Amino acid sequence: MKLLEKIKDIRPSEFSLGKGAKTALSVYVTSEVLRILELNTAKRPVFQPIEYIWEGKTEEEKIAILKKYVQQYKLKGKKAHTCITAKNGILKIQKYPANLSKADLNEAIRTFIQVEKENLREESIADYYMWDSEDGDHRIVAFVIVRKLVYEKLKEIIEKAGLELGIVDFEVTAIVNGGLEFNLRKPFAILYVDYHESIFVYYTGTSMVYNILSFSMKDYLETKDNLLLEDFLIEVRNILTVNEVTAMYLAGKVIENNELLDVLMTNLPILSLLEPENLKSSFFIPYILCVRGIEEK
Repeated sequence: MKLLEKIKDIRPSEFSLGKGAKTALSVYVTSEVLRILELNTAKRPVFQPIEYIWEGKTEEEKIAILKKYVQQYKLKGKKAHTCITAKNGILKIQKYPANLSKADLNEAIRTFIQVEKENLREESIADYYMWDSEDGDHRIVAFVIVRKLVYEKLKEIIEKAGLELGIVDFEVTAIVNGGLEFNLRKPFAILYVDYHESIFVYYTGTSMVYNILSFSMKDYLETKDNLLLEDFLIEVRNILTVNEVTAMYLAGKVIENNELLDVLMTNLPILSLLEPENLKSSFFIPYILCVRGIEEK
């Protein structure tokens, strides 16, 4: 399992594409959406990226749909990089003194994970990533704990479709890695709005704050209820105020909808749009997963 393999500041000069895989495949799976993307080392799609809204389909039907694409594009046996959605896990940041012994640090990490897993009162899987603060005074540890059942279902659909499970990231850290891949200056905030969810992420280099928001593009597009949109704008403004953030970037499927995009650009302090080159905006997270896959040694 590679739940939270790394969070790193990716700069163009650091890429070692020739040493990694020739291509990387990502399969983004939620209960509502399937997205499949394969990139070559030039970060261009190997085939037309696939987006399939499969809301309401049974697990068997979803496996059959994914298997069909695996066969169609000759993907069988390939490693598929994916992620656990934000609503199915938690991410927490802890800081420890840099002079803490390795044994004491390991014990602190073990104890923290044990307590958090007990608090969930549900069988779970945990992973963590560690880095040093810029001043060197602290070791910063990002903990991710996800529901084991969700992980196992994700693994099942990937493997039953004929693929091998690769990197399994957490959606929040994937969004942060997206900001780093686009060379955003820290601290940065990203508002990610997809078909089925909305997430606000704020990353400073030493901390990550995220909020799962109430707004759903799907619900709004079905109802055209402006109250949903107004409540969303208020919710985002409140989060910006609480976190003392004055501007943010926008990512996700919402960029493809001109009506919603105009409303957000007019009413929120959005600096810019995060759109992978040569791809639709809805493939923001699959793109980042592919980049990680290409970089994987």
